[in-house]
Amino acid sequence: MATKKSADGLATAATKAKTAAPKVADKVAAKVADKVAAKVAAVKAAATEQGGWRDQAEEFASQAKGAATNAAASAKNTTGEALHGLSKLIADTAETVDSKLGPQYGDYARKAAEAVSGAAKSLDDKDIDQLADDARNFVRKSPAVAIGAAAIVGFVLMRMMRGSDKDA
Repeated sequence: MATKKSADGLATAATKAKTAAPKVADKVAAKVADKVAAKVAAVKAAATEQGGWRDQAEEFASQAKGAATNAAASAKNTTGEALHGLSKLIADTAETVDSKLGPQYGDYARKAAEAVSGAAKSLDDKDIDQLADDARNFVRKSPAVAIGAAAIVGFVLMRMMRGSDKDA
């Protein structure tokens, strides 16, 4: 009888387990689904936060590009004005050169004034993007000249900085 009771108990336990299994499985599935949903929410929040950082980085890059473009345009205008002034100065002194050194040297001065004036006009006619493209093309075609020019400019700037340190 004890065996029958044990068998009946096991059968009852099995029946209860069989009916409880879907409920337990549902609870486990619900817990797993909750954990997955939490992870998905965390990933979405991180992506949103990262997207926020990307948006800020893009905004800062846009602002930096705008500031650089404005500075370049200002420098271009200042350089153009300086070249026009230099051209006028050279052209005005050509007559003095004619009278003191001769007409041949006066012609040299007038040609130099025309060349400087042409460079100023070319600078005025181009926008910043065109000038940047021209600079890139020049560096591609003549990298040695570009490196040499950069070295000379660096040397001159260094000498100017040293000179200003001694003045202080």
